[in-house]
Amino acid sequence: MTTISNIDLHSHTTASDGALSPEKIVQRAYARGLNVLAITDHDLVAGVASAVSAAQEGNAKLRAHAPDMPQEDFLYGTGTVTGVERGALERTPEERQLTIIPGVEFSTLWQEEQIHVVGLFVDITHPQLLDLVANRKEARQKRAIAIGDRLARLGIEQAYERCVAAALPGAAITRGNYARLIFQDGKAKTVDDAFHRFLRRGQPAYVPSEWGPVDEVVAAIKAAGGVAVLAHPRRYNISNQRLRKLIYEFRQYGGAALEVASSQQKPTDREYLTHLCEQYDLLASLGSDFHAEGPYRDLGQNIDLPEKLTPVWSLPEAQKFGLEPSFKQRVVHVSYKKGTAA
Repeated sequence: MTTISNIDLHSHTTASDGALSPEKIVQRAYARGLNVLAITDHDLVAGVASAVSAAQEGNAKLRAHAPDMPQEDFLYGTGTVTGVERGALERTPEERQLTIIPGVEFSTLWQEEQIHVVGLFVDITHPQLLDLVANRKEARQKRAIAIGDRLARLGIEQAYERCVAAALPGAAITRGNYARLIFQDGKAKTVDDAFHRFLRRGQPAYVPSEWGPVDEVVAAIKAAGGVAVLAHPRRYNISNQRLRKLIYEFRQYGGAALEVASSQQKPTDREYLTHLCEQYDLLASLGSDFHAEGPYRDLGQNIDLPEKLTPVWSLPEAQKFGLEPSFKQRVVHVSYKKGTAA
């Protein structure tokens, strides 16, 4: 059993380490029944404009009931809808229109741990935001080249050049790009296996990061009119006590929300983050952290937000993009045949 949400506020394209171009991820969002998708590539905003343009074109076709308008297709011929919460399964073309939220996911360093902060509803032309993007691009390129050099010594030739060729021009090359390349080369059983065997801390191709502090990132996001969200808080290798300290400081810096619901998440983790969200008086966000098509992490997949929390789209910043506080997350429950797409 899986669920598919009509709103997803964390995704990646070929502008960073995603497998789909901005245009392709928009097509997938329509097929998955999304109404809202945030493009949050790593340390840059290069994919946002293309995604916005693709959604505008798709929406125009939906309003015109054009023969080639986007269609929903999340059952893949093997699924059965078992229920729908807060909405109907059958919708008019106008009800299936898609809004793209401009976003970014910045890497930061907090007490020697790499922490990710998502910026939502940002002005992608704001000078302070673009200055930080430019600084991060230089740091990422330096690190990416160093990782490529280490992989070459391990027998994986021209890794950096091949990752650049597969991505959008000017894309940020991350460990995610390398993990997918290592898997494609047959050097690992899965993308996750490639990451854990070659790229994580302590492994032969790992290169330490040089990210800036959390407060610098939050300040840039807020200056650009956006909202700072602490991304996937349970994925960090820190104790509950340190996580609470991180959340406290994040809020002191001006952070507004926690990413409470994410794909591949234990129910107990979502319950704990719900508790922390309430305890620290933060808003709640959600996101699949989509990078590539797969059975366990896809757009809108298994990111049901607890109804008792106040969603991040209740803020005035969201209304600039047509998201009203009254917007309801539609959740479709789907049962797939064993061994097929989820």
